[in-house]
Amino acid sequence: MAGHVLRCVIAAALTSQLQAICPETCKTGSGQDFPCRYYKNGDCTVDFVNNPSRNASQDINIAVISPYSGIIGDMMTMAEPLLALAAQEIEDSGWLPGYRVNLHLTDSGCDEAIGTEATIEALMNGPPKHAILGDSCSQACAAVADAARLFKVLMVSPGCDSPSLSDRTRYPYLTRMTPSDRFKVTAVYEVMKMFSFHRVGVMDGPPYTAGAKDFFLELIQRDLDAGTYGWTVLLDRTVGSPADAISVADEVLARDSRINLMVLPEYMGMWVLCQFFLRDMLPPDYVWFVAAFGNWVNGVTAVVAETAECPCTATQLARVAGGLMISGRSPIQSTSDLHGLSGTRLSEISNYYNTACQQFANGQGACDYVWTGYFYDGLWHLVSLLHTYLIEQNHSAAELGTASSRSALYELSLKQDYVGLTGRVRQFNTIEPTTVPPSYGDRDGVQLIRQITGGTGNEFSELAYRTGDGVWWLRDLQWSPFDNNKVVPCSTGVCSLGDAFVPTDRINQCPAGSVFSVQLGCVDCGVGRYATAGMTECEPCDVGTFANQTGRAGCHPCTAGSFNNVLGAEGCELCGQGFFANDTEATDCAKCPIGQYGPQKGLAECRECPPGRTTGFSGAVDQEACQCQGELYQGRCITCAFNTRYAAGQCLPCSEGLRCDGSSTAEVDPGYYTDPSAPFDVYKCLPQEFCTGGSPGACAGGREGIPCTQCPEGQAWAAGACEDCTPLSLAGWLTAGLAGMLTIPALYYMMNMKQTAKATTMLATSCALAMTISMLQNVGIVGYISFSWPSELQWMFDLMSLFTLDLQAVGFDCVSSSPVAGYHMTAAMLPCALLWLIVCSLLSKVLPMQWQFESAKVVSTLGQFVQVSFTIYSKVALSPMMCYTHPNGKSGMLEHNGIFCFESAEHTPMFLAGLGLLCGMVGFYALAIWATIVAPSKASGGNIWFLTATKFLLFRFRSDYWWFGTFMLPRGLMLSLSIVAAGDSPYVQMLLIVSVMLCYMIVQLMTWPWKLPALNAFDATISAALIMMMAILGAFAPDLSTGIQSRLTTAVLGIVLFLNGIVFLMLCVTVSSLVRGLA
Repeated sequence: MAGHVLRCVIAAALTSQLQAICPETCKTGSGQDFPCRYYKNGDCTVDFVNNPSRNASQDINIAVISPYSGIIGDMMTMAEPLLALAAQEIEDSGWLPGYRVNLHLTDSGCDEAIGTEATIEALMNGPPKHAILGDSCSQACAAVADAARLFKVLMVSPGCDSPSLSDRTRYPYLTRMTPSDRFKVTAVYEVMKMFSFHRVGVMDGPPYTAGAKDFFLELIQRDLDAGTYGWTVLLDRTVGSPADAISVADEVLARDSRINLMVLPEYMGMWVLCQFFLRDMLPPDYVWFVAAFGNWVNGVTAVVAETAECPCTATQLARVAGGLMISGRSPIQSTSDLHGLSGTRLSEISNYYNTACQQFANGQGACDYVWTGYFYDGLWHLVSLLHTYLIEQNHSAAELGTASSRSALYELSLKQDYVGLTGRVRQFNTIEPTTVPPSYGDRDGVQLIRQITGGTGNEFSELAYRTGDGVWWLRDLQWSPFDNNKVVPCSTGVCSLGDAFVPTDRINQCPAGSVFSVQLGCVDCGVGRYATAGMTECEPCDVGTFANQTGRAGCHPCTAGSFNNVLGAEGCELCGQGFFANDTEATDCAKCPIGQYGPQKGLAECRECPPGRTTGFSGAVDQEACQCQGELYQGRCITCAFNTRYAAGQCLPCSEGLRCDGSSTAEVDPGYYTDPSAPFDVYKCLPQEFCTGGSPGACAGGREGIPCTQCPEGQAWAAGACEDCTPLSLAGWLTAGLAGMLTIPALYYMMNMKQTAKATTMLATSCALAMTISMLQNVGIVGYISFSWPSELQWMFDLMSLFTLDLQAVGFDCVSSSPVAGYHMTAAMLPCALLWLIVCSLLSKVLPMQWQFESAKVVSTLGQFVQVSFTIYSKVALSPMMCYTHPNGKSGMLEHNGIFCFESAEHTPMFLAGLGLLCGMVGFYALAIWATIVAPSKASGGNIWFLTATKFLLFRFRSDYWWFGTFMLPRGLMLSLSIVAAGDSPYVQMLLIVSVMLCYMIVQLMTWPWKLPALNAFDATISAALIMMMAILGAFAPDLSTGIQSRLTTAVLGIVLFLNGIVFLMLCVTVSSLVRGLA
């Protein structure tokens, strides 16, 4: 009731303004005015020939509402031939028996206000209207839908494609023949995904294009929310003017947007493409997609070219638009298929329309092959719905225009599925496919994808069809018509991507100084950063470098005198006063070293102090900090080198054993000693570990004296340090003396036991023991070579010193700290032992006969004592003569460094005692020589006393080498003389000792003199081992002086010449023997 009242009010308001609802003149294809076909003095109905066989008792009136004018042009005039054809086919068909379908044409003006007014006029005036076929313009479609809802009639739109019309709440009964604009962009969206494009730009224009762009962005957001496909929208712009086109082109270039969707009418699209051409943004490097609005048809480049808004030529526009893909509604199909409702072959419908539209205005024509087919399908669609409702469902025409009939007709529409002139006609419903959100009433039609592949006037070619079932390709996709190699094979209906060229959606490589950004394309590196060509990220400048401009391919090094120590620096700081940096790329500044100063900032080098002056610290900032670096002498600054020392205005060489730094002081090297009162008077310590070096007067283990010669009074050297003497120390010496007195007569009885003529076990044992003692004495003498032995060997030589009668080694300091007393005691031991043996001999006279000493045996025992002691007492006798030179020129005794040969008062009594002892040794050796000479005659004469008295000298050896005992006797003397002869040349001492041992071994091996063969082998082994030991110990020899090296070189050359002479002599002997043999 309320609706009826509202309609009456509207009718009353419009009655006073009643006028024709269609125009009197229409537009031709060229824009000329010409009388419309169906104006008929405002009747505005479509003519057709009544079919006499149709028994039509009732009329079905359909209001056809679309623009004869407005922003999309005279769409109705272009659609009239197909409306007339469909009306005649319906009249001649079996559809709607008993009814006749009449079409009432109304101009909506493609305007919301005009559309509202025109729809109400069409529904209120004339016969009642049972349905609406309209509108084909989205701007007016909402108004038509509202009116249709008010009058409760079904509306089928042949051309409204705004996505907003899919709102079923707002437009619950709007159905449409043309697919929504969402399917224009859906086709583009699917093609982009097929080619794996991820970075895209999108732009729209007038308000009627916004819905399509918004839906494209919605599709992208769905993928992003689901995480199924990665998209980046590089730009989202609206073009409304030529200035916007310029701005968009600049942004596309700046963001490196290679794949772009333009939701624009043709004229705005050409504005933008012209700006792309002017920036050399050409295909296939750039790919353009278009969701078609307006007249994207052949000749479009010529129509828009060379205008104020588009200064490019048609050829330039064709060049930049080459490969452009445009998605829009499907045109009239021209196939052999039959229309699913009319039964007419589609090609026949197409041919008819082509002829009929061209005949308008006396052949001027008014044709459109994209839009008009939807009027034909829309009219047949309405008739099929009415036929079902009225005939098959047996409703009356009076029920039309009610809410129930409208709802029923809408539900019938959702179930339609047939082949139409514009492709398959199927509206989304519960039957797949559906959309998200649901789009009930929207047609799942065909989208035609075209591509610009030709020149001006013939730009477009059909590329593919897109339906809900997918994309069907008609030909190969050609990214650029100017490069036939850049194609995707698609002519089979499916694209073969494996053999395809697919453009990238980004630049291949950004230039040096920039990096690629997904959102911004190639972006210049900021200050403090750089990028070489191909880098994916700008790297901060390393420490020591900087970049004070953007877009740098590399960083500048900090110049000398400047630095930075942070990553990504924009500049460098100057070194402060007192600092410098002499290299580029410095990360910090160094202080001016001692002897230099830095008076200003940014120095690459500090300034030198005047000659002879230096700074007392580093980092000096002015010349005033330069002070005399040496010593002031009579107003002069004297600077000595580091290997010299200052004294009384002179620079003196640093002597051996000192470390000098050019000052008036020096440090003492380990193994050397200086007295604090004379710090430059250097002594060399033997052994070296007694003197620790460092400051003057420093000694190891509490020793004292010059140079560290003894322990303090009441202490003795033990375990590496001076230790206090105990009462047991003196008692030990007394006990040792008493034991020695008892041992001497015992040895007489042991050595004179009854023997057989053969070498007995006692002989072998005594000889082996004598050889061992001799070997230990020889090793002890080797220890006197003035080498610096490693600690692993020094202990061994210290132990061997027991066998060389070194009393200090056994704590004699606890008896007497005087080295003279110790030496005299050592020298007197052998004479005292000999004298005690004689006293014992005299005392034995009071004993029974068998225990009395025999004179011959006493002489033999005395000789045995001297023979065994000969080596060691040769060393004792020569000790005062074993001297070496200290660095200060003084000669010190090897055993007592603090006693200076022929200088110290202590040396004289020691020298005299040693000389006396040496005379005794020589006298004994003279007697031995005499005894050896007369021994054969004495033996042949049967002189038993003589043979018994010389048993110690002769008995151990074979009778043919009786003299060997005399020969070997001076070996120990010669070893000690080697130490005396080369006191300052340790290496020469070693060579002399080796020579003595070698001579002895040669004679021993040549004669094999010992009675017992095992003794010969034992003796030879000892000699060989000693020689090998000496060869190894040569590794510890100190550096040789140049003079010694020269003399040794001469000696080697002499040996080589001697060997050559021997070889030559041998050859001569050989040749002589051969000659005599031949003679």
